[in-house]
Amino acid sequence: MATHIVHVPVLLTEVLEHLPVPLRGRVLDLTLGLGGHAQAILAQVGPEIRYLGVDRDPHAREMTKGRLGSDARLTIMAGTYEEVWDDPAFQAWCHLQAPKGFDVVLMDLGISTLHLKDVSRGFSFMDEGPLDMRMDTDHGLTALEWIQEQTEETLADAIFRFGEERASRPIARAILKALEAGRLSTTRDLAAAVYAVIPREPAKRKGLSDPATRTFQGIRIAVNGELEGLGAAINAAISHLRPEGRIGVISFHSLEDRIVKQTLRRLAGIHDGPGRIPPSPLPKLLRLIYGGGIAPTEDEIRANPPSRSARLRIGERLQAEAPRVP
Repeated sequence: MATHIVHVPVLLTEVLEHLPVPLRGRVLDLTLGLGGHAQAILAQVGPEIRYLGVDRDPHAREMTKGRLGSDARLTIMAGTYEEVWDDPAFQAWCHLQAPKGFDVVLMDLGISTLHLKDVSRGFSFMDEGPLDMRMDTDHGLTALEWIQEQTEETLADAIFRFGEERASRPIARAILKALEAGRLSTTRDLAAAVYAVIPREPAKRKGLSDPATRTFQGIRIAVNGELEGLGAAINAAISHLRPEGRIGVISFHSLEDRIVKQTLRRLAGIHDGPGRIPPSPLPKLLRLIYGGGIAPTEDEIRANPPSRSARLRIGERLQAEAPRVP
């Protein structure tokens, strides 16, 4: 496991500005990761706040405990933003520390620096590593095991839906051909299967993204079920906000951002479906802060290129009644 990783939290200035924590505030970080946002927030607040950080990745939790674990204001808990709500440990913490709800809920979606820089995790095609791609290395199928269970149709569907790759069918065929020939065990093997369909050098000469990017994204999202339950998790988070409390969600690609945008708009009482009038009245539980979301500045993109696709969307709770999870 990589132990010396420099983590730069994205949109940090905007998070600190638009997700203010009261003097005795309660913060729920549903994607703690390496704790970049947590460290910055804790550095500017007082001793009476309480910060609950949740993350599915045991390596990330271990590293963050090493860096921030001595801070008595911070509690680190294993879990996912989809399932943590039913965890007895989470419910007990909320009952004791946040009986009136949270002032801030933060969700920083997608993969982290840890995932990309640790070659043993298998998220990046830049270095050779095992085909793992699991955010929680203690549970679930590795990417290789997941591929072994796919047909050409289901693999192509995942690459197309989650990677938005137009050449998904021939890429899926090439991947399964490499698997059958015993040439699919590492990240470089998977990338090579993609390059057999979309050569790398022409894209590189034109300054385009690496052709393997979309396929890796599609398989990674499928392996981790990253989009499953995202909308419901946002609903649940809103139900745990105090009136005037704020939720901030950072997404990194259009699939995530579409779910976040549509969920927040619906909870703000905005109808985006067919027709001018919704089939049933929409709850108005939120006020949107910057309806179009907040993108990183040019300075941040230059200093931290992975932030270029990030978008922060914020909603402020208007009433105490919990929304109904669809």
